[in-house]
Amino acid sequence: MLTPQARSDATLQSHAVMSQLFNTPINQHYLMALVALYLTLSANIGFFKQVLSVYPIADNPGFILSIAGLLFGLLWLLLQLLCYRFTIKGVLVFMVLVAAVCGYFTNAYGTIFDTNMLVNSLETDHAEARDLLSLGFLAHLVLLGVLPAFFIAKLPIKRLPLKRAVLQKLLSLLLIFVLIAGCLLPFGDQYASFFRQHKQVRYYANPLTPIYSTFKLGADLVAAARRPDSLIEHATDAKRSVPAMSANASPLVAKPKLLVFVVGETVRADHIGLNGYARNTTPLLAKLPDVYSFKDVTSCGTSTAYSVPCMFSYAGRENYDMQEASYHENVLDTLHKQGVKVIWRDNNSSSKGVADRVIFEDFKTAATNPVCDEECRDIGMLTGFDKLVTAPDSATTTAQPQVDATPKQGQDTLIVLHQMGNHGPAYYKRYPKEFEVFKPVCTSSELSKCDRQAVINGFDNALVYTDYFLNAVIDTLKPYTANYDVAMLYVSDHGESLGENNIYLHGLPYKIAPQAQKQVPAILWLPPSNQTAGAIDAQKMSSQLNTPVSHDYITPTLLEFFGITTSEVANKPTFFHPM
Repeated sequence: MLTPQARSDATLQSHAVMSQLFNTPINQHYLMALVALYLTLSANIGFFKQVLSVYPIADNPGFILSIAGLLFGLLWLLLQLLCYRFTIKGVLVFMVLVAAVCGYFTNAYGTIFDTNMLVNSLETDHAEARDLLSLGFLAHLVLLGVLPAFFIAKLPIKRLPLKRAVLQKLLSLLLIFVLIAGCLLPFGDQYASFFRQHKQVRYYANPLTPIYSTFKLGADLVAAARRPDSLIEHATDAKRSVPAMSANASPLVAKPKLLVFVVGETVRADHIGLNGYARNTTPLLAKLPDVYSFKDVTSCGTSTAYSVPCMFSYAGRENYDMQEASYHENVLDTLHKQGVKVIWRDNNSSSKGVADRVIFEDFKTAATNPVCDEECRDIGMLTGFDKLVTAPDSATTTAQPQVDATPKQGQDTLIVLHQMGNHGPAYYKRYPKEFEVFKPVCTSSELSKCDRQAVINGFDNALVYTDYFLNAVIDTLKPYTANYDVAMLYVSDHGESLGENNIYLHGLPYKIAPQAQKQVPAILWLPPSNQTAGAIDAQKMSSQLNTPVSHDYITPTLLEFFGITTSEVANKPTFFHPM
């Protein structure tokens, strides 16, 4: 038992230590690193629980350590970007308090602070808020938020000359980037799967997600305020061409036009058998006449969300703005206005806003797609094709079995079929088992855990199924050649990395993305019956299949096929007439 004198000495010593601590200035870069480490450890219990549920630590100790280092590096980077001489204490106190609040709800309720949750929080009434203020929450807030914030607020910050402060800032940033690179590079294949397959997990990271969501919500509100009240029109001068005159000066009877445009998913050009790939991934198309495969096609983007709207826009890749695309008309709007019946059938995630003003049919469920096993198959989108073509434009079409084998004459029609295609990483799910030509196949979504050749085998098998699907599209169109000018155009939205340089999947920034993510196939089937007027020179087109083309050719091609001219695409090349 301590004597009164001993207790007095201990108290004085404690006061001396605290006084020295709060009177010794600390370098701001050390403080930022310490706070980043504190946030990593104190506010991310829920995040690491989610990570460990996917990657057990016994099997992935290095990867788990890498994720912890990456999270620390990102938090440290955020603090470095926000903290300066006059903002550092305010930013650090704010971060600690936000992390304490969000960390509690993430740990206790699994709450994710995305933009929707922020809006919900703003709209919560007082009674609901009171229900959340439990003793556990208040204790958590005081111990992990208020006390550390008070400690930070009391600490004196060492003042540095401007030149020295800038140098230390630059050195700190360099150290952070080295740390982040050191965490990412050794596990690049695992991160590719982690970021794509387990997106939800990263939303548990605090306070990164709440801060990001706050900025995004603000940006969304600003964008909404600037958004036009109505669609921005395009091709306002569009007009249909007049049928050519015959030798006796009477108008030629023009057949209606029927085009099926297949929007492919995640296919790279160098794995197409028609393009010279060592494996014959397109055996059925290779046997058909009048098939033209363009071998040097550049995509607009490296992801579906970016590329699909860009494919149908008037902007072209150089001028395309993803944020503005939703309030601009696209080529489908022009075709619809000019009397072309436009139908979009979708077996993917959606049309990404492209088909918002035309007929849209969802084929991702067995309720509409009659060909479903492990998942609904692309071939099901051909169900009820004749009814699709002959039904009036104003009708709402439904997926019913085709009962009439004799096509009826009708109006100009564009049918867009949006494939599931080769959507990764579960390539083995993208085809029925009878199409498993190349073996063995990777049956894991964690591509890094598979032999690379097994990954490629799964990808190539999915291509064999796409070949079957495209051949079926052509077979479906053939009976219409007597009464329609018909064609099929297939273009993939973007490519895919298959382990080259330890990179998998797609979606890298365009400027640094490998060619595998940007080089896509474009295949055209154009029977001779469409060339009676001599407008399309098949021989010349065949000689230009190695000519560089791009997604920018799609909008002019669709307009040209349906005989629509507009100054917005005047003199622009098409797949029928490459440059």
